This record gives sequence, structure tokens and C-alpha cells, in this order.
Amino acid sequence: MHEREWREASDMRSSLVSIGLVVVSGALLRYWNLRHGAMSTTEMQIVEPVVQLLQTGSYHPQALTQPTLPVYVHAGIAVMHFLWGAIAGAWRSTSAFGAAQLVAWGRGSSALLGTATVFVVYQIGMRWGARHALLGAGVMAVTPMHVAASREIGAGAPLTLCSALALLFSLTAIERVTRRPLIAAGAAAGFAAACHYAGAITIVVPLVAVWMTRRDESSRVSRAAVAVLAALAAFVIATPLSVRDLPAFLNGFAASAARSTAEADVNLLDQLLWALQWPGVILAFAGLSLALVRAITGPGHTRWTLLASLPLVYYALVAWHGATSEAIVLPMLPACTVLAAIAVISGVSQLRRFEIPRAARTALIAALTVMALLPPAVFSIELVRQAGKNASASR
Repeated sequence: MHEREWREASDMRSSLVSIGLVVVSGALLRYWNLRHGAMSTTEMQIVEPVVQLLQTGSYHPQALTQPTLPVYVHAGIAVMHFLWGAIAGAWRSTSAFGAAQLVAWGRGSSALLGTATVFVVYQIGMRWGARHALLGAGVMAVTPMHVAASREIGAGAPLTLCSALALLFSLTAIERVTRRPLIAAGAAAGFAAACHYAGAITIVVPLVAVWMTRRDESSRVSRAAVAVLAALAAFVIATPLSVRDLPAFLNGFAASAARSTAEADVNLLDQLLWALQWPGVILAFAGLSLALVRAITGPGHTRWTLLASLPLVYYALVAWHGATSEAIVLPMLPACTVLAAIAVISGVSQLRRFEIPRAARTALIAALTVMALLPPAVFSIELVRQAGKNASASR
């Protein structure tokens, strides 16, 4: 850490117990009643190609409207599940292994990726302080949209994890001005694009990191090229049909990139409200305002700019293009949760200059923390409870 502004002395220490409780809480919301409930339309879009891959050995859609990384990830998980079941004598051929057998392991892997995202958000927040990290991870753990995405077989959980990793590795790249974290950040952005084409926007984060850091040994252009090439390589590796079946890729991308009609448009603000609830959205906006001020006035221009750039650029481009996916804001959530934490911890800490007692500041932080965590937590708990009730009613 190079700057320690906006931190109390106690904020310099990290507690393994605290982050452990946050991660366990996030895991409970993602795993509880996980096997219950019929597969959704979103899940079938992944499950059907996986079954096709396992039973025929091929997957050749006429138009690649969505990238294939989620399909290949769940195909790999299905292969491990099949081998385990074959050893146990559960089935003797792939014809006996269908969509119903994919549910438990497939949803479990999504929940694991979602839980891992909570820990990555904690690592991002540690660039500002331990309390920032804990609160940011806590908000991420209870965010209803991410909880829902982590409880189904789909692109949402890996997409969010990859966007969080792109931000984390970009922050690492400005701390250690070497190519290795820059390559990792570019690759994470490429994998995000291989989950959902909108994930390609996350490449802006490593590019901002390149632009705002200087290095005597290499130019900004060469380091930007490294990040972009890493992203392209990761995308091609995760979506090999983009090279092997170019017409299907081009047709699918054109269909996916076509501007949405007014009827099909998804309101991005409504999606953010669902994800963070009103208090979380207000706090995230306040945190973004603080980040923009710090990006201009410093200190710590670069890391503040990195944190602010992803939600700003992503929201602007998706709003300009028009969104049709209800989970389109998922790549923004890691940055937004950290921004909300910054509004609570750093924003209140600014009151020190007005000689407000520490006890009053601590009480205000506690109240804002409850406001940030309670509404999304209640929503997520109800989501999990409803999944159990629906399963009981269908029996």
C-alpha cells in the first residue's frame, strides 16, 4: 500500500475470521436449497449444448449468439461428474447422462465461482483498507442479482468473477509495473468476453492501468498491445468456434450486437436497484463521486481512476447500445460494491476535519453499513426461501 489516506489506524489490520464469516455467509446464500427447482430457460441454453457435447462429441450452432466459455466450463464439470458416477456404477453410457444429472454439480460450480468472487472483491477493497474490503465483500455476498446468478447454470457467475479479476489484476499491475499482472488482467477481460460479449468492455481497465503508469523499459503502446493480445488469446481459447466456424461466430455476434428494440430494452437503473437496492445504489453513486474527486486531486490518482472507470464506461456503453439481458450489470457489481464501501468508510472519515467525535463517526458508519447490507440481504434470503418453497410445492 502506498497511500493511507482516509483510514483509521485500526483499519490497517485484516481479520481472517471476519472475511471468513463474510465468505461463509455468501456461500450459504448460494448453496442453500441449491438443488431444488426446475431448470430455467437460461440454464437450458447452457445445459442443452453440454448434453450435446457429451453425447455426440460436437457443438456447432448455426449462430454463436453467446460465447462458449460457460458451455465448455460446465462440459468439463459434467465430464468429471460422469466419470465419478461411472466409477460408482450410476451409469454405463453417456445416453444415461442427461440434463437432470447436470443440475447438482452445475449449480454447485456456479455457487463456487460466485463465492470466489466475494473473496476477490475483498482483495480489491484491501487497496483502500480492511474495513473497505470487508464491507465491499459483504455487500457482494448478499447482492440479490449475484446470488441468483450464482445459483443457476449460466454465464453470470463466471462473467462476474472474470470482471472482478480484471480489476484486481489491473490494480496489481499499477503496484508492480511488470507485464505479468497486465497479461493476467488482459486474459481475465478476454475470458469475460468469452462469457458474454458485453464482458469485452472490461478491457478498458487494464488499458487505463497502462495509460496511467510509466515504465522506462517499454512504452505504453507496447504494454497496451500486450494486454489486448492476452485478451484476444484468452477469448479464442475459450471460444474456439470464433476461429473454427467463423460464419457462425460472425452471424451470432451480429445478432447479439444488434441494437435492441424499445420493447426489449432493459432498464439499467432498475437492474442496479434490484442488485444493490436503493441504499446501495445511493452509496455506490456517492462512492463514485468520491472516486472521481480523488482521481483528479489525488493522492492515488491511478487506483481511483481504475475503480471509477469500469462502472462509468460499462454503464455508458451498455446504456448507449441498449441492454436486453436482465443480468447485464453483473460485471459492474464488484466495482460498485467497493464504491459503496468507500462511501461509508472513507466518506464518514472525512468528518474528522469538522472535529466530530470518533464515537459519532463510528455510529454513523454502523448505521450506513446496516443500510447497505440489510435490504439486499433480506431480498436474497427471500429468494433462497422461495426456491425451497417452490421445490416443496412441486413434489
